[in-house]
Amino acid sequence: MESLTSVDIDAPLERVWAEAVDFASHAEWMKDAHAIRFESDQQEGPGTVLLIETRVGPFRTIDRFEITEVSPMRSVTGRHRGIFTGEGRFELSSPEPGRTRFAWREQIRFPWYLGGPVGAWVGRPILARIWLSNLADLKRRIEHSL
Repeated sequence: MESLTSVDIDAPLERVWAEAVDFASHAEWMKDAHAIRFESDQQEGPGTVLLIETRVGPFRTIDRFEITEVSPMRSVTGRHRGIFTGEGRFELSSPEPGRTRFAWREQIRFPWYLGGPVGAWVGRPILARIWLSNLADLKRRIEHSL
């Protein structure tokens, strides 16, 4: 399952970047991330491993997400390892001064026991709504803090 969700935020790129790389605070704006812990003391850059307690309806899991690449002020890429596997990526751009586009790409594979590609097809609209709502919450969080 592949998904792209984006939002334009009325804030400078530097402010949005600071929020994007503050992984400990992601549970404050991600509805599906109930809690986030770090697997080690490292909390930034490639090699950082997040253990994300994920909740979608009655479904609960721990998503192990390892940051694999950081391009400062542009993108953060990581790998999902757990029940669901795949890659997630935040991409930031500045379409005009004082405004930042935050794009969120996810490529997730469902395990065979959750229906594999059929499970992904069923889950896609649900996850897309959650991710769109997450970005709306991030937008509010940043714009109201200015």
